[in-house]
Order: sequence, then structure tokens, then C-alpha cells
Amino acid sequence: MRLFRSKKLLLTMTACIISVSAVAGLIFASSDSGSTSSQQQSATSSIQLAAQQEKAKPASVKIAAAGTPVTSGLPDERTFKLLVENQRLQLKVDLNTGHFVVVNKQTGDVWRSFPNPEDWKEKSNTAAWKDHLASPFMFRYVEFNIRKDLLKESNLIAQKGTVSQFEATEHGFRIQYELPELGFTIPVEVTLGEDYVETKVLSEGLKDERVYTAEELKTKKKDPLARLVSLRLFPFLGAQTSDDEDGFLLIPDGSGAVIDFKKYRAGTQNLYTERVYGDDWAYSNRNIMSERKSVKMPVFGIKSADQAMVGVIREGDDYANVVAAPSGSFSQYNWAAAEFQYRFKFFQPTDTKKKNGYLMYSKEMTKSDRSVRYYFLQQSGVDYAQMADRYRQYLIDEQGLKPLQGKEAEMKLQLHILGADTEQGFLWDSYLPLTTTGEAKEIVQELGALGVDDMSITYLGWQNGGYSKFGGVFPVGAKLGGDEGMKQFIDFAHASGFPVYLDASSYTFNNTGKDGFRVKRDGLRDLGSSVIEFYSWDERRTTFVSPKFMQTVIQDDLQHAKDLAVDGYMYGQGIGNQLNTDYNEEHKASREEAMHIQQEIMNQTKQALGQVQVADGNLYTLPYVNHMHNVFATNSYDLFVDRAIPFTEMVLHGLVTYSFDYANLSDDYEENFLKGIEYGAVPSYIVTYARPQELLKSTHLDRFYSTYYKDWIQEIVSQYQRYSEALGNVQGEFITNHRQLAQDVFETTYATGKRIIVNYNEAPYNVDLKHVVKARDFIVVEGGA
Repeated sequence: MRLFRSKKLLLTMTACIISVSAVAGLIFASSDSGSTSSQQQSATSSIQLAAQQEKAKPASVKIAAAGTPVTSGLPDERTFKLLVENQRLQLKVDLNTGHFVVVNKQTGDVWRSFPNPEDWKEKSNTAAWKDHLASPFMFRYVEFNIRKDLLKESNLIAQKGTVSQFEATEHGFRIQYELPELGFTIPVEVTLGEDYVETKVLSEGLKDERVYTAEELKTKKKDPLARLVSLRLFPFLGAQTSDDEDGFLLIPDGSGAVIDFKKYRAGTQNLYTERVYGDDWAYSNRNIMSERKSVKMPVFGIKSADQAMVGVIREGDDYANVVAAPSGSFSQYNWAAAEFQYRFKFFQPTDTKKKNGYLMYSKEMTKSDRSVRYYFLQQSGVDYAQMADRYRQYLIDEQGLKPLQGKEAEMKLQLHILGADTEQGFLWDSYLPLTTTGEAKEIVQELGALGVDDMSITYLGWQNGGYSKFGGVFPVGAKLGGDEGMKQFIDFAHASGFPVYLDASSYTFNNTGKDGFRVKRDGLRDLGSSVIEFYSWDERRTTFVSPKFMQTVIQDDLQHAKDLAVDGYMYGQGIGNQLNTDYNEEHKASREEAMHIQQEIMNQTKQALGQVQVADGNLYTLPYVNHMHNVFATNSYDLFVDRAIPFTEMVLHGLVTYSFDYANLSDDYEENFLKGIEYGAVPSYIVTYARPQELLKSTHLDRFYSTYYKDWIQEIVSQYQRYSEALGNVQGEFITNHRQLAQDVFETTYATGKRIIVNYNEAPYNVDLKHVVKARDFIVVEGGA
């Protein structure tokens, strides 16, 4: 990033330092809770300033505040001090509160760390929410000596918090907040970048324990043991009212969802809050798990008129929630923010059978830096397409992702073959072959003969014991063809140029005891020390495997897979899809460590075999995978959400190929196909050589009710050809725009200018005099013509 450092600016800063050193204190204005930006009457607070010039950072000024409590009300922007600027932006700050504004130097437009005061309506907000809206942070805490499972919500103003330290840095400032009554210290850093501002809660110096003096202990009946649970830093950055109804909130629900600004909206407690990368199973016992689609990308956004902002959770994403609320729910403002989690609710058993107990929050704080970067976008007609574009560029610049090239960008049918499972018997189980390696060869040959000239093949249920047996996956089941049969099938596929992957999501669990696995020693444990297990209807136990144990087993098996000439593994479940803390003392791993273990597994697999794919994958898998299966095609259908959008697909397209859930298992086959065309996906099917009645012999394959390949082969070929005609030449291109043309009619535009128009209606749609889209169909318009 480049900062604008002119001589004039340096002289100005030097003069400011000298001026500050010469005075004992300055008076700064702080607005009353009922004021607007033009009418705010400031209450004064005296701050003693002490300046010092740092050798490494000549523009740095350290300021020690007197500790006056932050007063209620929005700050007065007229008192803000210019700290730093670059070619595009200026950062101004209120020394009393740490609130800041970012000013676009070309246009004069302003982004605030607090709600827009121009639209403040006194009667539209409750007393509690007036303080929430004006505070630089909100937080939740628990008092262990009063109620171990009860959260309390508060903010800096309500707790009579103070600013104890302020330090100007080369690119922004650091500020330290104190909450004397609770004993909390919250250190914060704000940094200005080329087109963004980044806010960070620092782990160093973060405290949440009050130390009482001997005198205080004499008069105090009981220390409540207040401890921090979660924190929202500058949660109302960019918050706007719905007065003009020209804007929306972007939330990462499913494929992406939009909450439009509306003056009048049904309901009063509409709140979206969802854990990034999904729930943590270590805290699942007796807790309510989310029914929404899990958040795959740590991103959110706000659009208002011709301004937009996209927030990216950079550090601490694995310990963050995305929170958003439309106007009228809790306040008059539409807002979206990150909420950082420091403690977690769990079930503490009180007996050896772990049936009785109580819910409480974890006593140990999970400490790490937590940051959000807010990118500011401004142009006429700015929309979620520009948000997706900026986030994609962030992934390229900051995460090292690269656009698809060559064969990676070619249209491939994603063909999944279900190999075998176990048939339950009265005395013992028997092996149930569904598609042997020889039969798989026949399926591929038939598809090739009918015109499918490129495909990627993934074998499921190949492991020893079949689809529902976890542990001891090698060698390949003898009745499936064994290792020799699998090697022959892979060689055959390679002769046609088709890669073959093995489904490796089964490593997440163990129900066979193989690989040296022992439930009590190697199972994933929650904070209450219970092993996390699942029981089927017949009381058969399946155990979550500790991530570190899982990694060891996979490392041992990779050479076996390499000997078969496998092109890669397809991960999922506990590798790339779920992120769980492990409290097993033998294999202990935090949620952050578990993420790194999964990344190491994928990297090791890529090094050993060549490629990695993932099903239901989270963002942190992107640097390692070449295809993502089962990407969300819709949202969770919250009543306050106005529409689903292909935000995820707009970010991914051109960086990695992706597909939806198996087309032949879709509730609406035609809808699934059209959605795939609109969202730029590739076709995906799962098939068996065995007829449906054979699958009924297994108690674990009820989902695969329609997989007989003979029933689907003509449709597979037809869909593949239509996908290829529409999207074959743009798999390596970015999606540059997506919009709704009419009710149930959508247009997707690619970097080449190619447009895909999809009509979901039962009647034709006239685009213009040249183009008509038939009912339940699509058209392709090349080059923007």
C-alpha cells in the first residue's frame, strides 16, 4: 500500500506535536444523545496530553488520557483530528471515543464508525440502543459467581468506560479502553489502507478480570467474576437508515443473501447471527445448533445509494459470527458487523455417566488478534457485483489465489460413482457391491460414446467395508475389484484423459476400530470431556475422530493411494467442511489449530497425489482445491431476507470450478439445471450400476434413491452438452455482473461480455426485439450484443 507523505504533511504533524507538548490539556467536544451532526451540543472533558516522537515512526504521537468516562451521544465530527491520509482517503479521529471517519478526498464522501447522524431520530431508539449506537463497541459478558450460563449485553458508555491510552501510529492509531467496574481492558488498533480501513482487537493487553483492593474486598459481598464472552468492534460502521430505501445489507447466508432497506418491515426482532465456518461440535451437547446454512466466507456488506462497503474478517475468522439487522428491528438503522467470540457455552456433566449437569461458559479466554477490513466502494450503480469483485481481488492479492488457466478452466462433467456399502444381517453384516470397478468402466465408456468428452470421476464407497464403514479404508474391497481392479479402472480413465478422485471424507469418523483407533483415547472430546458420538437407529456407534489422529492416518494412507495412481482425494465433513475444537488431552487442538491441521492435510494430499477437491468447503480450503462440490445454490429462507444472490459463485468463478448437489437427487431437477446455468456451475451426478432396489438393502443409503445410471444416462449427456454450449468457454472468466431483469428472469455477465439470461417463468420473456427466452429456459448472448 502507498501512503501520501508530502513535506507539507510532515511539517504539519511536527507543528501539531510541538503545540500539543506546550499545553497541559485540551477541551474536546462530545455530543449529547439527542443531537444531530449540525446541532450537537458538546459536553466537555479534559484530557491531559503528553507527546513523544518515536524514532521508528516519526509521525507517531502518544497521548495519555485522564480517564474521563465516555459520554452518551454521537460524537461531533467537527472536533475530529486528521491523523493520516493517502492518495485516496483521510482518517480523522475523535480522541474522546476512538470513533473515526474516513473521507474520500476526491468526492468528499464520508464513512463513519458510528451511525449516520444526519438521519438520527430520537424517538426511534430505546435508551439502551442509543448507547449501543454511540459506543465504539458492544460486548457480552457472563458473571460466573451469579449465573454461569446467563449472558449480559452492554457497551462502553453504559459501563462508564474510559479511554486510558491513545497513540497515533504511522498508518492510524491505537487506543485502549477501560471498563473499571468490570475490570476489562480492550486494546484496539485502526489502520488506514489504500482503499480500506482495518479495525483490530489486540490480544496483547486484552484483560477481563478485575483485581480488587483489600479495602474493596471488605465492603464487597461477592466478586461476580465478570468475564468477556463476545465483542463487536465499531458494529455500526456504515450504518444507515431506510429513509431513502436505496440500499441493502449483504450477508453470507448460503450462496449470499440481501436484506433490502425498507421503511416498513414486519417483525421487530429480526437478527441474523451465524458462526463463520459453522457450529463447533465441541460445544454441541445440550446446546441448540443452528438450522441455517453455515457461513462459508467471512464477509458481509452494506450498500447505500452510490456507496458500498464490504467487510472482510481477516484475523479470528474462525472465532467470529456475522451479525446483521435491518432497520426497525432493534434500532432505526440497518447494520452489519463481526462479533468476535472469546468464550463458549457448553454442558458440564456432574456424574460419571454424563447424563446430569448444567450449562455454563468456558472459563478460559480464547485469545488472538481479531480484525475486520472494510473496503470502500463508490461508483454510480454500485451493487453486490462490485462487492464480489473486490472480495475476489482480496483473495488474489492477500490469499495467493490464481485465476484458472488451460485445462483447469475446461468444462468437466462431475461424475460420482457409488461403489459399495454394508448389508445388515441377523448375525453378521455382508458386503453390498453397487458399482464394481469393471462396471464403472462400462458407465464411463457409455457416456463417452454418447458425447461426454471430458469428465472428472470421484469414487464414493470404495473403502474396505463400503460407504458407511469408517476406519481401515485400504485395501479397496475385494468384491469391488480390490486394489488391482481400482488401478485398472484409473489407468483406463487416464487413457481417456479423465482424472479419478477417491472420496476421503470418511476419515472424519471411525466405527470399525481399525487404524489403531480407540474411542476413549482417539475420539474428539467436548469441553465437558465427553467423546462426541452418533448412534444409528440400531444403536451402532460412530465416533468423531480427533483431528491430529485423523492426520496421522491420512499420512500413512497417502502412499497407498499414490500407488494406485489416484489423482487426488475429495475431502468433506471434518476436513474442509466442519471445524471443531478438540479437548482430548491426547490430541488437544483449538479451533484455530484444527483449521491449520485441515489445511496441512490438504496440502500434503496435493503434494502426494496432485489435486484436492472438497465438498461443502469453507473458504480456508481455497488455496488447496481445484473444484468445490455441493456449493450452496440458495439461502436459508429467513423471512426478513428479501432475495438470494450468487455472491459466493461470483467470488469463486474463474478461481475454481464448482458444482451444486447431485442433479439427479434434486427435489426440482429442472430448477437445479437452470440455477446451475445462471450461477455458472458445472453439472454433477452420482450413479450406480445397481438398480434402486439393491440400495434398499443398506440402511445408510436412503438419500441415494435415484442413482441407477441407465435411468439417467441420456439426461446426463444432454445436460453436459447444454452446460458446455452455455458456459464451456467462460469457466476461466470472472462474473462481472448479475441482475434481475424481471420477475424470475436473471442475467449473468462475464468478463468477455457474454451474457446468460435465464427465465424461470412458465411463459416466454422478451428481452428486446432480438432476443426471447422461452419458458423455463435460457439464452446466450455473445459479446454483449
